[in-house]
Amino acid sequence: MNPQDFLKRMLEIYSPSGQEAGLANFLFDQMKKMGFNAKIDEVGNVIGRIGEDEPTLLLCGHMDTVPGELPVQIINGELTGRGACDAKSPLAALILAAANFVDKKIKGNILVVGTVQEEGTSIGIKNIIDKGLRANYSIFGEPCNTNFIVVGYKGSLCIELEIKTEPGHPANPTVRNANEELISVWLKIKDELEKYQSSSKYNTVNLSLGRLNGTDNQSSAEVRVRIPPKMSCNTTYEIINHVTQEYCETNTDVACSTRITDATEPYESEKKSPLIEALTNSIKQVTGEEARLIKKTGTGDMNIYGNSIKTSAVTYGPGDPRLDHTNYEKISIKQFLDTIKILEKTIEKLVL
Repeated sequence: MNPQDFLKRMLEIYSPSGQEAGLANFLFDQMKKMGFNAKIDEVGNVIGRIGEDEPTLLLCGHMDTVPGELPVQIINGELTGRGACDAKSPLAALILAAANFVDKKIKGNILVVGTVQEEGTSIGIKNIIDKGLRANYSIFGEPCNTNFIVVGYKGSLCIELEIKTEPGHPANPTVRNANEELISVWLKIKDELEKYQSSSKYNTVNLSLGRLNGTDNQSSAEVRVRIPPKMSCNTTYEIINHVTQEYCETNTDVACSTRITDATEPYESEKKSPLIEALTNSIKQVTGEEARLIKKTGTGDMNIYGNSIKTSAVTYGPGDPRLDHTNYEKISIKQFLDTIKILEKTIEKLVL
């Protein structure tokens, strides 16, 4: 199966978070045919290995997408479909690049992983860590426009904020409305965290409200925070918790509670490493252009693995990240094929 058909088949298998089994089975079968030592683990990750010694090079992409099917078709040299950008084309490129080393004698081993639920619970990458799969170098597949290498991501913090007020008739002007109180607390949280803003988007705290649910005397919301590297999940939570406690001390007939539902710390890789040197040189060789090291405001599996394993990690892959999660996902076939060449040269520099 040629690279274009391989990716097209991946796009034709709908795989939103929690429904990756069909794609995992397809990749398992294909990786076995390519010569990988392949398996599907207990949470649904597909794992392929080449070689047995050290060092270990981890090539990791996620199989899941956001919900919503899109037509899979080739138009003017571009392949469309859900996951064409985020992030089946990066995963396909990692697999196909590694496959070129099945019959070669390498120093170390190549571990190719397609994870589940990166768009949700990240149980896939967490299971890889729990099973002790440690790598010396790691490349995570996400769209980066070929010449960009992501060396840093913001952290992510999700907090459940709950407000309770004393029951009473809504016509009574002295009765506090929990929904209105929640909005007041939210605005105070925003005001407090604005003190940590920066002229750089990457170094700025970003907040948003997720799910809202409430009645007159009980209201809750999901508070989402993107955390720059100069802060941590714990310090950010302490700031938010202090605001809510102070509000309740001032408004004694209002009860506030907060709890963390998800936390991922910011991550930055070392800018000088054999991995980055190999990847930047390979980009230059294939495209003739200089690679750029960038930091992004999102969060990915690289945060979780890099912080836990303390490995040299980057995020890299074909595709325009501005198309992530949109109904306009597509990938340039030329860019996809160029990325396979770039990754192949990078792997060669690290394990041959």
